[in-house]
Amino acid sequence: MKLQKDGRGYSTITSVRGVIKPAFQMAYDEDAVRKNPFAFKLIDAVVNDSEQRIALTDEQLEIWMDFIKNDNTYCKYYDEFVVLLETGMRVSEFCGLTKKDLDFKNRRIRVDHQLVRERGGKYYVEETKTSSECRFLPMTDSIYQSLKNMLARRPKVKKEVVVDGYTGFIMLDKNGNPKVALHVENEMRWAMKKYKKLHPDRPLPNITPHVLRHTFCTNYANAGMDIKDLQYLMGHSDAGVTLNVYTHANYAHAADQMAKITEFRQKTNLENEKYGMKCDGKKVTVS
Repeated sequence: MKLQKDGRGYSTITSVRGVIKPAFQMAYDEDAVRKNPFAFKLIDAVVNDSEQRIALTDEQLEIWMDFIKNDNTYCKYYDEFVVLLETGMRVSEFCGLTKKDLDFKNRRIRVDHQLVRERGGKYYVEETKTSSECRFLPMTDSIYQSLKNMLARRPKVKKEVVVDGYTGFIMLDKNGNPKVALHVENEMRWAMKKYKKLHPDRPLPNITPHVLRHTFCTNYANAGMDIKDLQYLMGHSDAGVTLNVYTHANYAHAADQMAKITEFRQKTNLENEKYGMKCDGKKVTVS
């Protein structure tokens, strides 16, 4: 309760409790304590104030990307945002990309690791934990061009940084070190702050790298992509995660799908009647 009063979010408190509860459970099992003081429902103690992650609408996406593209300060990040949005990569996977991961000839991106920086400043590469996270992502024309633009603007360095055997990272900061997730998150945070100041009459939801990943998944799911193919692109080990966590159903899309299906069935019935057939639900009988 004090953590929440001090401004900590529900998800952060959940993570803290997730570490402490099993530790005390082990102590209880070893008869070191009389009971586990963290064996209670968290929702009974603190308020779940976490915001539901949403996907951007086409209109919101167009407004945001146009703002980034035309802003004198943040236009330099436009290509980064394009790649994140159109690949659905995790931001740490994006930061871990090296020149060797980009196959421009076959137009595909290899994703098999992510770059992480500890609070103390130490970099390390975290390889994928499961085979499902190791994947190839296709380069659309816009991804291809944005990656080319990023490499053309990449700062020239005297000596390439090597992290756990990986070198040639495609994104570098002003000091020549590889960018990490915090860099990209800050770019979006600062751009969002400026947008809100300039356009108070056109509010947008809070946009983060993960919102772009969420939007990517939702858009392709709504467009009818096979869930197993989408699971592969997202690097999920379970299709249930793809369906339940990252796709965002809404009334407008559901209504649109119903209208299209109804129109298709009506059109089919008219064509069948023309040829002496009648469609009645599952059965099709010849008159």
